[in-house]
Amino acid sequence: MKAYRPLATAARNAQTDEETLLAFHRAGWIETVRKDGRIFISAQDEYRSRFILHLRQKLKLTDDQIGIVLANGKPPYSLDQIPAILARASADTKNSDAQLTRKKDMPSG
Repeated sequence: MKAYRPLATAARNAQTDEETLLAFHRAGWIETVRKDGRIFISAQDEYRSRFILHLRQKLKLTDDQIGIVLANGKPPYSLDQIPAILARASADTKNSDAQLTRKKDMPSG
């Protein structure tokens, strides 16, 4: 069973504000639980939010890049893997774009 704490406590622990954590929730990066009018976050998602803050503040990643990293990385997160994850995603995007261009250039049936 996951351990949950109030969102305000998690925000304080991560040295951010509740609104930032709620924005992470709206982005689909973390989950929150509402009970008796209060919002809670799991210890795992608090850890994830600290990682997101590090990506944003220290590495200056965009929200799109953060989404790519989170979609392709699993805890425990490794900062060493981030350049490879982003490079792979960039290569995949270029390959997809090239395939779409080739399909557009093909004569239709």
